[in-house]
Amino acid sequence: MAFAVQTMPASAPPAAPAVRVIPAPSGHVALPIALQVRSELVALAYRELGPATLVSFGAALALAVGIGRVLPAIVMWLTGVIGVSAYGLWLGKKFRTARPPAEEAALWEWRHLATTTLAALGWGASVWLFPTFSGGALGIFHALILAGLIAGSTRLLLAHRASHLTFLAALGAPVALRLFMTGDPSGFALGGAMLTLVSILAVAAIRSHRLFVLALTARCEQATLTAELKSVAAGRDAREAELREARVLAEAASRAKGEFLATISHEIRTPMNGVLGMLRILRETPLSAEQRDYLKTAADCAEKLLLLLTDVLDFTKLEQGRLELQQAPFPPAAAASVTADLMHARARDKGLHFDLQIAPDLPAAILGDAARLRQILGNLIGNAIKFTELGSVTLAVTCAQRTATRAELHFTVTDTGIGIDSATLERLFKPFIQGDSALNRRYGGAGLGLAISTRLADAMGGVLQVQSTLNQGTTFRLVLPCRLPDGAELAFAPDEPARPAAPALTARVLVVEDDPVNQQVIELFLKKLGIAPRIVTDGHSAVTRATSETFDAILMDCHLPDIDGLEATRQIRQKLAGGRPVKIIALTANVGKKVRDECLAAGMDDFLTKPVRFETLVAALQRNLPGN
Repeated sequence: MAFAVQTMPASAPPAAPAVRVIPAPSGHVALPIALQVRSELVALAYRELGPATLVSFGAALALAVGIGRVLPAIVMWLTGVIGVSAYGLWLGKKFRTARPPAEEAALWEWRHLATTTLAALGWGASVWLFPTFSGGALGIFHALILAGLIAGSTRLLLAHRASHLTFLAALGAPVALRLFMTGDPSGFALGGAMLTLVSILAVAAIRSHRLFVLALTARCEQATLTAELKSVAAGRDAREAELREARVLAEAASRAKGEFLATISHEIRTPMNGVLGMLRILRETPLSAEQRDYLKTAADCAEKLLLLLTDVLDFTKLEQGRLELQQAPFPPAAAASVTADLMHARARDKGLHFDLQIAPDLPAAILGDAARLRQILGNLIGNAIKFTELGSVTLAVTCAQRTATRAELHFTVTDTGIGIDSATLERLFKPFIQGDSALNRRYGGAGLGLAISTRLADAMGGVLQVQSTLNQGTTFRLVLPCRLPDGAELAFAPDEPARPAAPALTARVLVVEDDPVNQQVIELFLKKLGIAPRIVTDGHSAVTRATSETFDAILMDCHLPDIDGLEATRQIRQKLAGGRPVKIIALTANVGKKVRDECLAAGMDDFLTKPVRFETLVAALQRNLPGN
């Protein structure tokens, strides 16, 4: 007899939970849970096939020997048992060698069912072929063997409901029929008992098989879910590694972009210092009206180029989140007035009326970044003037709300220009966008002003709003919530334009500059103030001259051919420690708070950026030179 744990044949699948597909571990094809369970049951069945076959053969041999007589029927029966047992052993070995895939489970189930059924039929036939069942000790021995086989099938065939039920029917029915045919009451009683036992075992087999399949299904689901979670975790780890790598690459690209822009800024600002400086000096020379017109055109073009460079750098800093805003007290009315003064001439040149309206209830001071507020207002007013041919431009500053500590200010720029259509309004604040290509050709510009302004407004906690009617005009409104300074914070410097140059300054000044054009510009600026500077072109010469001669101020370029301006400043401070004081003013084409902080940390007293304006240089010298 061949016993094994096995699932139902394909024609009668066992009861099991609904099939759901779960991805198999990496490198395997996903299998339905039911197919996984079926394959597992087949493997369990064939694992028990060899030992069960040997037990059946041993019991048959013991029964044949116990009879003690050689009868033809017994020889034939034993020969059949040996054949079925040999087939069972061969089938078990073939399964272990082949290791068939789950898709072939149904075929191996049928083979196992055939082996089990043949073994059961052989034992059922023994009650008809053997003379022992008529009574006596051999009859009891025979009955005990059959009872043991029936009882043993409860465990060995638990996982295979079809094999178990077939085995019980093929063995129990012949035994019960043989008992009924004895004709005596005890035979009828024993036959009924046999049928009752078989029925009870069949019901128990069905229930046990269902529980066994459920347990195995749960285990397969758990194993598959664990594999899925591991796969998900591995995928997540891979994605996190990719994201980390992408972040490193993005940061490296951002640093490279920043370094590139810093280099480009330096390389452009250095010649721009010469262009604007020479134009400024040329303006003070005798010129004809025609020459002055040419000079104004050249100066305007240079200013636009400088403004474009500043916009590109600011936009890049805003995108990278590196733009830092100051929080210092300043009067909002003065910030608006300074911007209006700068824009008034442009409006007058176009024949436009420019009006500044400041509400009387404005706070005397607010906390914020005055330079960035002026930048926003300058962009808004500049656009209004650019796109207005006739009429007026107005800047109105009002206080919408106010408490003891906070205020909401509205800076409103209104024009009577060409207006903006609804389609353009939707994309107006995107970078490098203008109304249309015709406007771009007519009015020019890079389309960065409004993009920068709206991002600056957002960084300051405000919002930039726009209303426009085509061919009637446009209104931009900066809504700026701001904090009011307390008494300790009110020690601010008035926000005014730079003071005009003094008639003359008395000072000994060393200029450290390697660019010949910039040397000439700074020298001409200083000579206009009555100062004859000393000029050196590298850091070593700067250290030598500064420590061997007496100077009141040093204008120090940061990029020099040997040691840079920062190292030269540190060496000068170290060698002059405890000696005569000297003011060192940075004069660099690099812009930004980080560069400024590095210069001040190296021992510099002030910071000027190229292109430096004459008025700005005068103001710096007046701040730092004694007695001026």
